[in-house]
Amino acid sequence: MIKHTTFIQIIVGYLILTLGVSLIILSGLGAGAWDTVYVGLFKKFGLTIGTWSFLVTASLVFLNALLTWEKPQFKSFIGTVLASLGIDFWMELVFNSTVITHFPIQILSFFSGVILLGFGVAIYIRPKLFSGPIDGLMIATAKRLNISIKNARILNEFLALAIGFLLSGPVGLGTLFVAIFLGYTIQYGTVFLNRLKDKGMKII
Repeated sequence: MIKHTTFIQIIVGYLILTLGVSLIILSGLGAGAWDTVYVGLFKKFGLTIGTWSFLVTASLVFLNALLTWEKPQFKSFIGTVLASLGIDFWMELVFNSTVITHFPIQILSFFSGVILLGFGVAIYIRPKLFSGPIDGLMIATAKRLNISIKNARILNEFLALAIGFLLSGPVGLGTLFVAIFLGYTIQYGTVFLNRLKDKGMKII
């Protein structure tokens, strides 16, 4: 059973990371590989970016089960729902009709988004209660194709990027930057949280 404080930490993590995702999308400089898919589907078929985030990642939960011949990891739906709600909260309510056109503001929005995304991920993964469907796909692909986790991640990211590009999603130089540097922001976020915990803050 998930403790009350743990669940609050997960929610806060998702609120921060989806704020980061939203700022990156709004910057217009390119988004993460999977985010280009959600935005591309939104542009083609309507609904909301958060809805497409839910539909795609929920589908991955069952695809991962098929690839590994295991039961679906239903705990992953926690992250799927929180990410969907978080993206729509920021994009549909807070930043509704927001358009960033000035390049310096685009740069500020993008880099703030990358930092917040990494920090949010660092917060929500600490309890280690579940893995996201995209991480599950990485593991399932590695098992099915008998390749390394690293190569499976690269393969899946390029596949998502290709789909996002075909859907006219926000593929740009920022997409490459996110792919290269997001891991570093998560790492530094984790170090920062460890320091806060050492100083007495109640962080799992």
